[in-house]
Amino acid sequence: MPSSPPNPPGPESNTGPANAVPSTTATDATLAGGWAIGGMVIGILVAFLWSFGAASLSYAKYGSIGWAILDFFFATVYYPFYALVLNTPSAPMMGGRSLRWLRKMF
Repeated sequence: MPSSPPNPPGPESNTGPANAVPSTTATDATLAGGWAIGGMVIGILVAFLWSFGAASLSYAKYGSIGWAILDFFFATVYYPFYALVLNTPSAPMMGGRSLRWLRKMF
C-alpha cells in the first residue's frame, strides 16, 4: 500500500533566521527617541542662527528693526539678494594691485 506524503510542518516550527523578528528593548527605544529629539533641537538651533544672521545683516544695512524682522523670516531669499545686490565690497579685489607694475612698464 502506498504511503501518503508527510504533512508539512506548522507555522510555529518555522523559526529560521529569515523569519527572525528583531527584539527591541525599552532602553533601545528610549535611546532612539533621545537621538531624534537631540537632532531636532540641533536643527532648530541651526535654523534660528541662520535666520538671526540674516536679520543681523539687514539691521546693519538699513538700521530698521522692521526690515530685520522681515528678513529673519525670509532668510533663504535675503542671503542671495544681499550677496548679489546689496553688498558693496569695502576693499579692492586682491588681483588689482598686482597689475600696477605692468602699467608702469608701458
